[in-house]
Amino acid sequence: MPANQSRGIIVTLDGPAGAGKSSVAKRLARRLGLLYLESGAFYRAVALMADRHQGDLLSSQWLTDFLASFQLRVIPGVDGLRLAVAGKDITTAIREPQVSQGASVVATLRPVRQWVQVRLQQLAEPGGVIAEGRDMGTRVFPEAEVKIFLEASLQVRAHRRWLELQAQGKTLDETTVYQDMALRDQRDRERREDPLRVPAGAHCLDSTAYDLDRVEEICFHLIQPYM
Repeated sequence: MPANQSRGIIVTLDGPAGAGKSSVAKRLARRLGLLYLESGAFYRAVALMADRHQGDLLSSQWLTDFLASFQLRVIPGVDGLRLAVAGKDITTAIREPQVSQGASVVATLRPVRQWVQVRLQQLAEPGGVIAEGRDMGTRVFPEAEVKIFLEASLQVRAHRRWLELQAQGKTLDETTVYQDMALRDQRDRERREDPLRVPAGAHCLDSTAYDLDRVEEICFHLIQPYM
């Protein structure tokens, strides 16, 4: 079945933290020639800059003013988005572990979710994208041709994230990573605004027992008929 005739295909990849969404989505983007979009990068950018401005996220007026003036430069590409504020690249800064918890907090705020949704939809307007996050198939792109929900056990997800951090030279204790991820899961699933859930019509894939190559192949064969 071909994609919407007025635009290219849209693929969504949702799931909890550490399920492997980013790695799989990047691989598929390169393999299929799709634009890779990651909602988490936008939430991380908001969290990072709000913290640098020492803002009060619980103040609706401060948050409204901040988002209205927040000029985030987005440079999309197959390997992911590069983000800059006031001419300074923040792509690396938003990946710091402490920003992850801040991102999960700002992601519970309706004005922030609306701000992110608008920007993602603008970037995806021509289609030809694979978008990964927590609500890509439920809220941002409910009309997507292919929806995939990727999950894995909390223990496996935390271990994978710990290994990633070790490879980056970060020395967090694995128990701390597990606890942080459990807290993020709780926030994602229990938040009032667009909680994490399986999108209607999504293909559910548990990657607990699969390596990255296997997950990529399964997803590729789900998408290929729509290209």
